Amino acid sequence: MNWDNLDEEEKARHRKEQIEFRNKKRFSSTFTFFATVYEIVITFAVVIALFILLSLLVFKVFAGNENITRIAYEISTVVAFIGGMILGFFVFKKTIQLVIKKFNLEAKLTDEVLMHYKKKSKDELKEELKK
Repeated sequence: MNWDNLDEEEKARHRKEQIEFRNKKRFSSTFTFFATVYEIVITFAVVIALFILLSLLVFKVFAGNENITRIAYEISTVVAFIGGMILGFFVFKKTIQLVIKKFNLEAKLTDEVLMHYKKKSKDELKEELKK
């Protein structure tokens, strides 16, 4: 871009756009970092809570037979881990969408970050499935 041919207003406008873009990029990076930390914490908490809940359930229901209790406990551990991960991802996505909407972060985040957390309509989902 040749800066010599532009007038001062155009230069000022271009500088302002560049500053706004860098601020959006910095805010998006910070938001993504803290969202990732939140995702790890919330998923870990959901896995632990589900593990405790299923463990209590297994030991209450299968208290009499030791072999059945051991097998049920092993199965419930796997279910708690996989189910907790999936449930944690859903909780994370919904809370991040709520935070973006509640604090009006659309103007502060880049489009790629917004598209990542955007709630897709049924029509958009159908279009993706056609591709």
